[in-house]
Amino acid sequence: SPMEYIISLAILAVANHVIVFGFMLLYKSKKVRRIYSLHADQDQLKEELNNSWLTSPLHSVLIGLAFYSGFLVATPETWWKIVYTFAIVFVWTEIWHYFSHRTMHHKSRLCIHRGHHKSKVTNPLSSISFSFLEKLIFSVGIIVPVSLLSNVLPISFYGLVAYYVFYFITNTLGHSNFEIRDPGYARSWIGKVINTPTYHAMHHARYVKNYGLITSTLDRMFNTMWEDYDKVQARAA
Repeated sequence: SPMEYIISLAILAVANHVIVFGFMLLYKSKKVRRIYSLHADQDQLKEELNNSWLTSPLHSVLIGLAFYSGFLVATPETWWKIVYTFAIVFVWTEIWHYFSHRTMHHKSRLCIHRGHHKSKVTNPLSSISFSFLEKLIFSVGIIVPVSLLSNVLPISFYGLVAYYVFYFITNTLGHSNFEIRDPGYARSWIGKVINTPTYHAMHHARYVKNYGLITSTLDRMFNTMWEDYDKVQARAA
């Protein structure tokens, strides 16, 4: 029902902050295995939080606009539709993130992305610290193609929302600066597909390469992966 959609979008608008604050408790714990021993100072944490208030709810706002304008076509929900919508959005976001992220590292467009890279040593708050323009480009690049697709293939509203919750969790983990996998994971068959937090931590520390979001597939295809990732991951673990 429309009210259920509104409630879902309202929850989605605040979910990223809730997830980040939960990860901050882990970040401050002495039990985690830190990738880099340096800590973010209070000025960095404050700036990252201030950067997030407008950008973090943007996904929810754009989904709502697409849905209630009819651009994102609403259809009855089924579990199968939720599953394949999640899968489609996952694959497309991996592609869109890689190419848009890599493009933003070109000197002519770096101004869009530079603010995010002020976080050389990351923490969970880094995952929501973006310029408004960068987050708008990233969000529009997901929601517009999915909305266009919904005119020819039934798309699940809840499948799209479920993907974003998954993205919030994995993106926060990717910026957490603590490792969750065992040594040698990066050399395993699944480790050559699914990244660990070390993967993106290296991107922030070294500024280039490792552009992938959750997978390293496109980095491997286009030779933009740091070759010592497996060694750094093993050391951090």
